[in-house]
Amino acid sequence: MPSSAAAAPYTWDDFVALDEDDPRELIDGELVEVEVPKWKHEQIVGLLCFFLVEWAQSGHGGRVVPSGYKLRVSARRGIMPDVQFYREGNDAPIDQQDGLVDGRPDLVVEVVSPSSQRYDRVTKLRWYERLGIPEYWLVDSAVRTVERRVLRDGTYVIAASFSEDETFRPESFEGLEIALSKLWQ
Repeated sequence: MPSSAAAAPYTWDDFVALDEDDPRELIDGELVEVEVPKWKHEQIVGLLCFFLVEWAQSGHGGRVVPSGYKLRVSARRGIMPDVQFYREGNDAPIDQQDGLVDGRPDLVVEVVSPSSQRYDRVTKLRWYERLGIPEYWLVDSAVRTVERRVLRDGTYVIAASFSEDETFRPESFEGLEIALSKLWQ
């Protein structure tokens, strides 16, 4: 991933103008192709969306957005989290069809792949902190873990870690239970 590219010409407007199926993200003014997700990655994303939608529709409210909806970090940075969740009353994306410029999700989730470890655990983490996103889940199917990070004083701290066949019960989503063994199947 580029770290600094003063001459890189691309902006948020170029990023949101890309075709819907274009897998690039805007990183420091460059449109960088990200790895096309594999079966396991997309299966986990789909299941997480299912569990969150089911939870929201059971009376908790909120909206779930899967991979592909663009999130503006800055004029020269834009990314597409694997899952975004907007709580009841957070209507930020409703009038922002091309990508989120104003506001923030209440939760972002990244399903880590071997090639995205550093990007998800360091770069995106810092960007999500800067945006003030209250919660960040990192799901790593290679080691079968879920880390729940919460924002405290502008920095993410690990609130809980779960692995293998444990049941993930995030405190901020009262009543949500995800048997992790279902994610690894």
